[in-house]
Amino acid sequence: MTSSARYAAAGLPHVSTNAEAPAAVLEDIARADAQGQKLLRDAAETMRLSARGYHRVLRVARTLADLDGADAVGRLHLADALSYRALSADARRAA
Repeated sequence: MTSSARYAAAGLPHVSTNAEAPAAVLEDIARADAQGQKLLRDAAETMRLSARGYHRVLRVARTLADLDGADAVGRLHLADALSYRALSADARRAA
């Protein structure tokens, strides 16, 4: 399912990308399995993610799942999204 179709089905026809999705809707649309949720919860504590950072990781993970053709966000999608965030933080510290 495409992002725009997914959000239209959720009653948000004006939303066409994961980046535009409200956080409350994103929580449902990017819900991971139990292992993925544990990974995200542990990483949020370790990396001290703010609510905004947490939702940005979810948006990236949902996009990665879309690119992978997966209906659900998996642990691997979340791990990749978190690794991109860690790389970005490392680059900011190095600058």
